[in-house]
Amino acid sequence: MTFTLHPPAPRAAIEREEIEYGGSLPREYVELLQISDGMYTNGNLSILGAEGVVQRNVDYEVQVYLPDCFMIGDDGGGHAILLNLGDRRIYEVDMGVMDEESMKLGAESLDELLALGTCLTERGGG
Repeated sequence: MTFTLHPPAPRAAIEREEIEYGGSLPREYVELLQISDGMYTNGNLSILGAEGVVQRNVDYEVQVYLPDCFMIGDDGGGHAILLNLGDRRIYEVDMGVMDEESMKLGAESLDELLALGTCLTERGGG
């Protein structure tokens, strides 16, 4: 899949989100934002831009139910794309469930997810 990119996220936008989050956003996600402020494929995969990413995590209570994860995107069909802050792997989970037992490994890293360019549902694993 091909990604549609955006201009890099302004440093001020990243800093505002980090203040709201109460700490640094995940390093690999920030590195991506410095290249493109969010991105999406012509399929289902969408990586969130900086603006509002922390509020999206709050809205879906990610840190309540999955405190070791940070939502960085979605599949357009109700599944969150999560970066595990411990093992740094990418997981996918139904946004209506948000529990560890329902998480499915989507990629070994953010880099691998970007190289694949697809979410689990597009690969028949979701």
